[in-house]
Amino acid sequence: MSDLSRMGRRLILRDHVEAGDIRSFTRNSGWTFLGDIERDPERGVFYEAKWESGDGGSVHYVVDELADVHYMVVTNEDPEAAEKVRSRIEGALAVWTLDEMLDDCYVHVYPAGWAKSLLRLGAGAPVHAVESVVAHVVFSSEHQDAAVRRAAVRAMAYSAWWEFKESLARLAHTDDDPRIAEEAGRVLELLEGTGGSGP
Repeated sequence: MSDLSRMGRRLILRDHVEAGDIRSFTRNSGWTFLGDIERDPERGVFYEAKWESGDGGSVHYVVDELADVHYMVVTNEDPEAAEKVRSRIEGALAVWTLDEMLDDCYVHVYPAGWAKSLLRLGAGAPVHAVESVVAHVVFSSEHQDAAVRRAAVRAMAYSAWWEFKESLARLAHTDDDPRIAEEAGRVLELLEGTGGSGP
């Protein structure tokens, strides 16, 4: 059922937005529920629900356990129609803005909070690179704590920006933690395979 290959940016929902809020919003929007996919942690599958938005596009709700966020994604061949639906979601539900996610990154000094905010930032990154986001993720990729560096690699994977190629190559060849080096290498291969076209 999932068709996220044509998706735009992920709209990261605030933690207090609940399933009931999503149901009410989609019902009030007049969208047609198409079904859902149950989570399957062993296969790396997240819970996802999908609606037809009535304009030739679809809306997906995903509970992403890797980044510990839940988000909405709009897919549509028509960019204007997609943006219209995204604006509707942003107007009705509590969604993190890019500035808020970036500001939250600077609040945390301890590795656990730093890593969590990094993953959220990566998952919610826009399609095209933003210099301030690139700078923070690259800076974090040089952190002494392995959890923060791993989160930086995953943030790079979510955003899939070509601007991360150099940092990924460095991590793949020089990181002290072999698991991080291996993961950075895989992300780099994927990035080179897609041309860094974004999510």
